[in-house]
Amino acid sequence: MTNDSNLSDGNDPYREIILPDKSVFYATYWDLWISILLSAQFGGDWESMLNHFREQTRTPSWQRDHAEGMINHLGHLRRTLEKTGLATDDLLKSATPDFLKKQKAKAKRKVLEFSFKEQERSKWMIETPRRQRASRALRGYWKKFPISPLIFAADLVAIFKTGKYYLEKESFKLESKLSNFLTKKESHLDVPSQLTLYRAFLTVVLENMNGVDVSYGVIGDLYESVFETYYQLDRTQINLPLETYFQDLLELLIWEDYALTYRNQPDFFASLSKSEALLVEAILRKQWQELADLGLGYQSQKALTMLGLLYATQTMFDRFVPIAKDMGTDAWQRITTLSGAAEKHKQYDLALGVYEASLRPGMHEDYLRKEYEKLKERIQKLPKKKKILQRNIK
Repeated sequence: MTNDSNLSDGNDPYREIILPDKSVFYATYWDLWISILLSAQFGGDWESMLNHFREQTRTPSWQRDHAEGMINHLGHLRRTLEKTGLATDDLLKSATPDFLKKQKAKAKRKVLEFSFKEQERSKWMIETPRRQRASRALRGYWKKFPISPLIFAADLVAIFKTGKYYLEKESFKLESKLSNFLTKKESHLDVPSQLTLYRAFLTVVLENMNGVDVSYGVIGDLYESVFETYYQLDRTQINLPLETYFQDLLELLIWEDYALTYRNQPDFFASLSKSEALLVEAILRKQWQELADLGLGYQSQKALTMLGLLYATQTMFDRFVPIAKDMGTDAWQRITTLSGAAEKHKQYDLALGVYEASLRPGMHEDYLRKEYEKLKERIQKLPKKKKILQRNIK
C-alpha cells in the first residue's frame, strides 16, 4: 500500500511490503526519502551517503546532532533491508514518476538540509550512539552498585534551582551548598556509602554544568577534590566488582567534557596496581575501538589519550611505540608525555622512537618535529657513554 498524500512527517507510514516469510516490512517516509536520494544522488552507494553526513559531524553543533541522527537512521535502514533481503529500489516500486519527483524535492529538504521539526525525528535519529553512550556514562552502571547513587542524586539535583543560571559570583554560594551537603552526609557513612555519595555528585554536577558560570573555578576545584577522594577510597571495601568500578569511572572520564578531572588523571592512573592497570588498559582499548566504530571520534581519541597516559604513568615501556603510531600527530601533548616519560627514565632510544612512530601528516606535525629535534640535541649533549649514536633517524 502506497500513501500518496503530501505528508510532512517522516515518521508517517509510506508503504507495507509483504516478505516471503509472510512478515511485513513497514516503510516510513524517512525510509522513502533516503531511498530516493541514495539512488538519485549517491549512485546506490551507502558509504558515499554516510560519508556525506560524517563530514557534518566534525563540529559540536545542532548540525552535528542532526547528522549523527541521520547516520543512525541510515544504518538501521541498511541493516533492516539486508536482513529482509530487500533493496532500496523495492521501496520505490509502483510509485508514479510525478510522486517520486515531488518526494525527491522533499527528501532534499528533509534529509540533506535537515529542514524538519524536532518532533519529526525518528526514534533512531533521537537515540543516537552519542546519546546512548553519554547517558550510560552518567548513570548507566548505577544499578550494579551495592547502594544506588540515586539515593543521593535527587537531593543533589535539588541544590541546583530549576531553570536558573548561576553567574560568576553566585558560583561561590552554590559551591558552599554542595560542599556542606557532602560534609554533612559523608561524616557517618561507610566506604560503600561514600562511594555512592561521591559517584552521585560526579554525575549530578556534570548534568548541571551548562547552567553555571565557572570563571572563578570554585565548582571545578570542588569537583576535582571529590574525584580525587572517590578514586582514593579503599577499593577492597567498596563491595563493587573492579570491572564494574573501572568501567563506570572510565566511561565517565571519557564523556566528562569540562576538563574537571584532567589535572588529577595522571595521579589516578599512577595509583593503580599492576593488575588494575591491566584491567584499565583492556577497558580503554575496547572503548577506543567501540567509540570509533560508532563514529564518536572525539571520545574515541580521548580513550586513546587516556591509554597513553596510563602507559606513561605505569612505565609500560613496551606499549609506547605501538600506541604512538596509533596516535599520530593530531594531538601533541600525548606524544610529548610518552617521550618525556621515556626520557625521564633514561630510555633515550625509546624517547626518540615515540616521535619516530608518530611523525606523519597531522595537525601538530610541525610542532612535534621541532620537539623531536630538541630531544636529539639534548641527547647529543649527554656524557659520551649515554649518547645514542648512529641511529637511523628519519
